Amino acid sequence: MQDNEGNVREMTRTEKVFYKGVTIDANSTEGNSSEENFREQNSRTHRVYVSYGNPGIFSRLIGSFIKGVLGGNRLARLAALLIGLAFAALMIFVALPIFFFILAAGIVIFALLNNFR
Repeated sequence: MQDNEGNVREMTRTEKVFYKGVTIDANSTEGNSSEENFREQNSRTHRVYVSYGNPGIFSRLIGSFIKGVLGGNRLARLAALLIGLAFAALMIFVALPIFFFILAAGIVIFALLNNFR
């Protein structure tokens, strides 16, 4: 990545995670002979970051949330905990009762259809 003065620098861990483009390996071996180059290229793992366009709003929100939880301060972690608890409460008090209601309605309809045959 280039800074404002045009100098090349290595990307930070966070930049590598969220970067949407192609990068080159920082441990380049251009000074070696072609045989050494070949051996080193076959013995190392290369990472290539490819972008497939701009991420949507949902992907950016999830990325920001993960970034805040992993590298954030206490307030970000507290917010993540509260969001997680709210999601769990939503699943327990809304989605689960709806699921059981639909299941009960299906059983009742199935029983009624079997009685009328």
